[in-house]
Amino acid sequence: MLSRWGWLCVLLLVCLAAWGAARGLYPFLAVDDGGKGEVLVVEGWISSRRIDRAAEAYRQGHYGRVVVVRNIYEEGNKWESGRYTADWLAADLARQGVPEEKIHVLFCPVVHKDRTYSCAVAVRQWLEQHGISVNALDVATVAAHTRRSRLIYSKAFGGNVKVGAIPIEDFGYDPAHWWRTSGGIREVPFEALAYLYARFLFHPSNDPEKGTP
Repeated sequence: MLSRWGWLCVLLLVCLAAWGAARGLYPFLAVDDGGKGEVLVVEGWISSRRIDRAAEAYRQGHYGRVVVVRNIYEEGNKWESGRYTADWLAADLARQGVPEEKIHVLFCPVVHKDRTYSCAVAVRQWLEQHGISVNALDVATVAAHTRRSRLIYSKAFGGNVKVGAIPIEDFGYDPAHWWRTSGGIREVPFEALAYLYARFLFHPSNDPEKGTP
């Protein structure tokens, strides 16, 4: 049996490990290794307040196209379906200096689960339909979501396409102290669990080369 001091040492080690994990969780999720892709994919549900980060990535890279992809509801008007969000982001990208002729807005139906994968498959199919072959692409999305998006796009495109990630910070909380605000508490642990699901439990029912599962 451990003595009282022994248990205090164990408790201290556990607290230090938890503190270290909390501080390292956001940097782990917000992976930043983009910049070498031929196509820049912008997830269309992100806030337009930080679209300048995606425009900056375009200026620093060598992208032939920018694809803004968004899940939408097939019923209702433009505002009810969610189409306006992607259109707005595309317009903001143009205002930030991205040539309009290089911006393509792509919509895919809202599904009950694996929405990021559904969008990734839609992007892959769009590229195939237009005869566009790529060896590398980058995905720009909310920072805490980037590692998961990179993984899911890699699953959708297969091993022949290298996928990079461009994190876009969320104004809702301080990423260095995400546990101090409700927004950070809601987002960061959820994204960590969602990444574990995508990494270990999510397996597309079809081979990426054969189409949407």
